[in-house]
Amino acid sequence: MRSLKNNLAFHIEEYHHHFQVATADHHDLGEAYIRGLFKTEAKWRNMERMNEELDLSGDGQQRLQQFISDSPWSASALISDLAVKTSEFYASQPTYQRRDVGYILDESAHLKKGKQSVGVARQYAGVIGKVENCQVGVYASLVWNTHSTLINARLFLPETWTDDPARCEKVGIPTDQRTFKTKLELAREMVQADLEAGVEFDWVGGDGLYGHGLELGQALDEMGLSFLLDVHCDQQIYPFKPQLQVPERTSTRGAAPTKRRADVEALRVDAYAQQLLPCQWQSVTVRDGTKGPLKLEMHVRRVWLWDGEAETPTQRTLVISRRLTDNALKYSLSNDDAITTPIERFAYRQAQRYWVERAFQEAKSEL
Repeated sequence: MRSLKNNLAFHIEEYHHHFQVATADHHDLGEAYIRGLFKTEAKWRNMERMNEELDLSGDGQQRLQQFISDSPWSASALISDLAVKTSEFYASQPTYQRRDVGYILDESAHLKKGKQSVGVARQYAGVIGKVENCQVGVYASLVWNTHSTLINARLFLPETWTDDPARCEKVGIPTDQRTFKTKLELAREMVQADLEAGVEFDWVGGDGLYGHGLELGQALDEMGLSFLLDVHCDQQIYPFKPQLQVPERTSTRGAAPTKRRADVEALRVDAYAQQLLPCQWQSVTVRDGTKGPLKLEMHVRRVWLWDGEAETPTQRTLVISRRLTDNALKYSLSNDDAITTPIERFAYRQAQRYWVERAFQEAKSEL
């Protein structure tokens, strides 16, 4: 424990300058707050209990509260520094290859009681699989091989908050952060911010929330980034490029057709997967695990997407994996080419979300 405490103090020291403001140096409070998070049992973790564990001199509870709520040190600058240091640490390792580093997007819900916590509302909480009173954060992790580090986060503000200026004012939400933004918009902002800060990664990943539809994929395309985003089983695809045209008028009654249609019907990805023959799957070893090698059956091919409005269909690569243990299927879409990109790389990228999910589980159960 003494070694752990010393290592923690050494690590915090790297961020000392972030807690220095014009009139004071709050480095001691920053270290105390982090120690309090470790020492206080999660379900009782608040300023009062943390102060009891820390036994700070004077009015420790008030000083900690002021440090978190009112002190002008920049949390965003500290988080950005952490992101860059994580990127540099990965790059310093002997086995590092940039192609193995992913920027993984995910959300996590924090169950709450009452209505005072910023952003709290009745909304879907993935941690319990249903709508509940909670806060929801959009997070970014930098993942390399078996390592995963949270490097950015945005709190999702439901419209019940952004449409209520008085409520936002009461809890101190800055005026420039009271505009409603979707989770996809928050995700795009984080990617852009970390790129500008100098964080290095080879692709962007995320679950079905981020892969559903065209919005985030198109934004990442415009940023020149590779991505592999999971999609839901009802994702519509065209196995072959559809021709878009306005149907010919077949009757003199009613208005003439003006809206273009595809010349073939779209297909759900799960329906497509059911049609695959055994010879269309390829066995891939993704990594060595504690219970032996992780092996998946993989299928990769070019497909097209069309939302009914775009001028042309969008070409993507469909990535499907099948677990050998239970035949569970996972679907993703990528903007990397199906022909020139090794299937092993698609398999690796799709499997990397596991480390992010495990990191969230450990954070909520052990910290």
